[in-house]
Amino acid sequence: MKAAARRFSQKDWLDLGLEALAEAGPAGVTIEALCRRGGKTKGSFYAHFVTSEAYLSALAEHWREAYTRRLVEAADTGEHPDARLSVLDQMALRLDSRVEQGMRRLAANDTAVRRVCIEVDRERIAYLAGLHRASGRFDDKNALALARLEYAAFIGFQQIDTGAGNAGAAESYRLLLKLAGRT
Repeated sequence: MKAAARRFSQKDWLDLGLEALAEAGPAGVTIEALCRRGGKTKGSFYAHFVTSEAYLSALAEHWREAYTRRLVEAADTGEHPDARLSVLDQMALRLDSRVEQGMRRLAANDTAVRRVCIEVDRERIAYLAGLHRASGRFDDKNALALARLEYAAFIGFQQIDTGAGNAGAAESYRLLLKLAGRT
């Protein structure tokens, strides 16, 4: 006898969406593409999400949780700001940049996703600035400026092809951190 297929939860659909976004970009997160990928019916999808717009909004929030808030929670276990920055750097460099790229491509055509991306950018920059301030090496103005520069480099390496590949981009980012006094 064939085993019964496992029922998808809302989280399963969202995890599937991040996977699809990484592998296929925005085209991978249509209802049809998701159902095909997950081997589920549209009815299963609609049991959790009323519309595709509701799904994309929930997906953006899921991305915020997985790619920002969980990292902050993990980094906050460090006692000293430098230790927290180190944990954050290590985790951020292990994230799948294709998800970040896909989410930003989604944001170009969806206002709810764009709103979440803007909020995430501001949350990330504010967190970095707070850690730089807490290190005692930077005043408020310079901590914020450094956080913006560091974050712009991090996102930029994910969004453009510098010809260095992933390893080269990570190496360049580490050099930026070294120049900022973080190693």
